[in-house]
Amino acid sequence: MLVAITYHEDFGKNGFSVLKERVRPSFQKLMESGLVDGIEVQVFRAKPAPLELVEKAHTAAHMANMQADQYREVALLSAGSVVMAAEMVATNQARSAFAYTGTAGHHASRGSCWGFCYFNDVAISIERLREMGIERFLIVDVDPHFGDGTRDFFKDDANVFHINLHSGTGEEHDPERNNYDIGLTFGCNNERFLDALKSALELARDFDFQIAFVIFGHDSHQDDYGGFNLTFEAYPRMAQMIKEAVGEKGLIFVLSGGSCVHVAERAIPDVVRVLSGRWPS
Repeated sequence: MLVAITYHEDFGKNGFSVLKERVRPSFQKLMESGLVDGIEVQVFRAKPAPLELVEKAHTAAHMANMQADQYREVALLSAGSVVMAAEMVATNQARSAFAYTGTAGHHASRGSCWGFCYFNDVAISIERLREMGIERFLIVDVDPHFGDGTRDFFKDDANVFHINLHSGTGEEHDPERNNYDIGLTFGCNNERFLDALKSALELARDFDFQIAFVIFGHDSHQDDYGGFNLTFEAYPRMAQMIKEAVGEKGLIFVLSGGSCVHVAERAIPDVVRVLSGRWPS
């Protein structure tokens, strides 16, 4: 199998209010696109992340605070979607994956959360992959909001090469710990974004990672709520650039921010088309 899609109908029913309306329409567009052939591209029904795994990633205080939260169950399901995708790629059941979610993850730190994020889905997945013996990871966060929660997990872990492309200002690089933050400012256009991504991937060229995660927020589109000004053409180019940089290693796209239905309906199938090797159409 070339691409695994992990999905659950509850993401569109019970997901966070800002994020959920895009889920079902974009999934329907994906199913209508002809990409999901049941052979090379297949859909799998997500399961909640095991509680003991989530508890390994987050503090006891955070878990207690989440106990009565209305989004707790869909957040566990969202984390489970990413874990499932990561396990499938790690065990060579799929070469790459796209994980749908109902909540986001990159603002969730070990002990706190904000911004539609409750459990850090990528950090939880890395916890699981390390149980399986995989140690070194590349994380490329292209959501225009800074991935502070993910940085909280991995700021001192040089075995995780963490790239943040965000709508702030300035650049901060910490080569010793493999933390790279690239502020592209509000209103960043396609070419500036793609040039910065290309340069960032060059920085990671000599880092011997085993699996790559892309935190994919389409709130970067000019019609969506984030701080960038990208058009539809940026997303397949971005995905192709990352796919080429990753090569034969595992690659998982994780759905993050974005609320605009028509953006999700086009951007998500375009990313999957690239992962499946069918771009351009």
